Amino acid sequence: MLESVAYESYGARLQIRSNDPEILRDADQCAQQALIGHLKPITSGPFDIVIDLIRDGSLYRMERNGEYMSSGPVEERSMKFLDGIIRISVGEYAKDLVILHAGAVAWQGKGLIFPADSFRGKSSLVSELVRAGAEYYSDDFAIIDRKGGLHPFPRPISMRTRDGRHDPYEVNPQDLRATVGRRAVPVRMVFFTEYRRHARWLPTVLSSGEGILKAITYTLPLRRDPDLCLKVLNTVAARAIMAKSHRGDARRTARFLLDFLDSVEK
Repeated sequence: MLESVAYESYGARLQIRSNDPEILRDADQCAQQALIGHLKPITSGPFDIVIDLIRDGSLYRMERNGEYMSSGPVEERSMKFLDGIIRISVGEYAKDLVILHAGAVAWQGKGLIFPADSFRGKSSLVSELVRAGAEYYSDDFAIIDRKGGLHPFPRPISMRTRDGRHDPYEVNPQDLRATVGRRAVPVRMVFFTEYRRHARWLPTVLSSGEGILKAITYTLPLRRDPDLCLKVLNTVAARAIMAKSHRGDARRTARFLLDFLDSVEK
């Protein structure tokens, strides 16, 4: 028999089901952490996302909306993977919002986002930006409303060790003496960058069309609601500088970006 918990987050409706009470309890805690309190319990459907965590003896299987996601020994089940599935699912099904896979900060009332895939240095750059005085919004999600306003999603910053093993660990923004954003700010810069060893800093300004095409790659709800996504991206592009460059040292890049943002009057 399956037991379940269910939530609404940013308008997305999520149900998690399991035939094992301990697994369901762990999944409930994972959802609370993944969405940093931006969720409320609900008791009935319909649901946009249904995640099943099924135990079969010493093994378990994870499915999302009936599609196989992962499996393995119960003792080695990874809540980290579930954390990512929950956040991506909410990002895909959020209502009246467009969520990009991107780091996000604010500087003197101007929003800066830098879309990138995982393991491309977003969190390292975010941490250096907040050390330099930027307000922390997110190291993973840029949440943008219909008017082009950037909303905070201030989860712990996910870092990786530099010993060659790249083990994950989390840093509380307050440990960096970060100021956490509390309100929506207009996005004034979209910068596409990723870490490359020995990279030269050569920022190139993109046209609105070029920037939108690049941003689409990181836009989570694109397949579900392409019209909303394109409207929001066009709104952002109309008043934001969009640029790209590979980067080296995160600290130097943070300073370059803030100086660049200071010059934005668009």
